[in-house]
Amino acid sequence: MMNQKYLIGVDISKKKGDSALITDGLSVLSEKVVQNTDVKWERYLMTVLKKNKIAREDLLVCCENTGIYSNPLKRVCHKLGIALWVEHALKIKRASTDMRGKTDRQDALRIAEYACRYRDKAVIYQPEKPLVRALQHQVKIRETLIEKKVAMENQLREAKSHDPELYKALVKGYRTVLKTINAAIKKAEAEIEGLAAQDEEISTNEALLRSIPGIGAQTALRFIIRTDNFRNFSSAKHLACYAGVVPFANESGTIIKRQRISKMADKNLKQLLHMAAMAAIRSKGELQDYYKRKVAEGKNKMSVLNAVRNKLVHRIFAVILRQTPYQRENYFSIKNEISLAC
Repeated sequence: MMNQKYLIGVDISKKKGDSALITDGLSVLSEKVVQNTDVKWERYLMTVLKKNKIAREDLLVCCENTGIYSNPLKRVCHKLGIALWVEHALKIKRASTDMRGKTDRQDALRIAEYACRYRDKAVIYQPEKPLVRALQHQVKIRETLIEKKVAMENQLREAKSHDPELYKALVKGYRTVLKTINAAIKKAEAEIEGLAAQDEEISTNEALLRSIPGIGAQTALRFIIRTDNFRNFSSAKHLACYAGVVPFANESGTIIKRQRISKMADKNLKQLLHMAAMAAIRSKGELQDYYKRKVAEGKNKMSVLNAVRNKLVHRIFAVILRQTPYQRENYFSIKNEISLAC
């Protein structure tokens, strides 16, 4: 349980971060704009500790998840041993009681107040293993290259059927580039395979995930990367909620509507689950049978597909928890263990 007496809320943008230091009694001690670099963050935090005579264990820093822009603050907090809570922006927004006006300074104060009110629920940032970070970089390279390749191939496909003259020009212009991109993709995939093989735990978990129908090599590795090899999640329910595949009640008084999925989700994990679910229902097996049966019963296709995503999450945790490849009978025998863990 978090019991810090001092809290810093940080509103981070590309070049700067607006910070607000408050006490656990919500008294504002200071506000400052800090350049978004490692050096400036370290200097600011050390000044805060020294000037206010704060012990490092008594300070909690909270910021919104802004992707790569929050990395300098993450590195510095880890280096200094200061607790950092990286929270979903929508959670902070919905918890704010006063949304009149919007400035970076006000946002920093709102984040600090949020951290104070909910610090007992804080999830303290822990950096990924170096090997996982290296995998992240190579997967990012591969995804970007594939995105560029698909964009070019789509242009070629459309021009071929509608504008032969443009098609010839595109082929001439893109031939060398596409050849280079294909070679770079193969190189990135070889790097990913080599890195995964260096860590026995990662390579074992990758093989376990690939035993689940619908999950291939790249999807398995991306799951491992997004979850830091499952260190960030304690249960299947935790992962399913984080990925946004758990439907929640949608009721008001006597009005009961169809359950809805929360928008507070990791879009990358949700996309991974969506692709895995689509692959699963296209292949013969229990998940395809389940999908067809529910749709035939008149269920909404997207609701059924979401149920398939949820089932995949539980299969993922089943094989990771038991450390044995997926088998239908094993999945059902471990289902109660997972439910208890949830």
